[in-house]
Amino acid sequence: MAKKDSPIEYVGEREPRDRAKPGNRSGWVGGLLAIVGILGVIAAYGFFGGAARAALLGFACEATACSMVGMTTAGWLIIALPMALLVTVTLIWKTAGRIERRALGALAAVASALPMLFLPGRRRSMSDMISGPGSDQFGSGFMWALGGIGATILVLLAFAAVSAKVPLVNRRFNLFAGVAAAVLMAAALPVAVANTYPTYVHAAEIFPDVLTMNGDTLTRTSAADQRGCDGVLPDDALLNSENCFLTVRASFTTDDSDAVVVFRAVLYGDDETADAVRAALPRGLDLADTSGDATTIFSTNGPWVLLGSAAHADGHPIATAERNWVLWPLRQVSYHFIGAQGGIFIDPDPTGEVHPRNP
Repeated sequence: MAKKDSPIEYVGEREPRDRAKPGNRSGWVGGLLAIVGILGVIAAYGFFGGAARAALLGFACEATACSMVGMTTAGWLIIALPMALLVTVTLIWKTAGRIERRALGALAAVASALPMLFLPGRRRSMSDMISGPGSDQFGSGFMWALGGIGATILVLLAFAAVSAKVPLVNRRFNLFAGVAAAVLMAAALPVAVANTYPTYVHAAEIFPDVLTMNGDTLTRTSAADQRGCDGVLPDDALLNSENCFLTVRASFTTDDSDAVVVFRAVLYGDDETADAVRAALPRGLDLADTSGDATTIFSTNGPWVLLGSAAHADGHPIATAERNWVLWPLRQVSYHFIGAQGGIFIDPDPTGEVHPRNP
């Protein structure tokens, strides 16, 4: 029997028995930080969720010129990118080092939080959460990507059901799961594009070669799109006072008269921005592309600032009695543009103040 004053026995008797283990303290700290992190994410979602969605939608519109394919792909990427990261983490987890695991895990966690900004709830749809140019196409890509996830889950359940009976599937489950997820998510994108209607923000989508309205035939002489809005007005700073995404350009002649139309539509992020830009335009401006005597009119339609000029084909001065019928084809072009944005085409009233030359 060891003596009571032996070094071993003495140390054992002096060891405090109520001292907390180091692991317990770090566990409490980690749990507290996790709770704070979750609360921070919820608070950030409530305070900044709307602004983040608008910023992402605006960035996608600017990067893709608000094309149907571009905006649909952007919505699909919100789901596809986190899925790609999760699949990558799953496939290389066993072979990756500690630093690589932590980096990929953190990146996947951050990317996985991004779709939460756009997930529709029980009492609100995607259209309630996002609005603006290309939002419907963005939402379509997002929802079809969710469908790809649903299909992936079904395939994984099927793999799990047969893995016990098929040794190859059991040994290579992660590989089969990753390949299935990649194929199904990739397949969701062309399906989304095929089932999404145009954004109607490009000249070729909006204006046909020949436009027939009120029995008149308007022939398109030019049509183009450009990023931004430089060159629309003599002073670029006027339209660049706010961030403009793109400009639709079109010109027409008409068989009703010798009038020619120069039409421009500049796209902004929302209705309020377009209204503010329009309100700041001074009177008496002409478009940069007009020559001779022309009558120029500015207006808005949703997030668009509409700018149009009408003139005689040879540029000779517009007499007071001629102004109403010179402006008539511009009115028709504007009505067609507005109809394309809303999906409802209505011919303008030919008996109003602005009317055709030959009723």
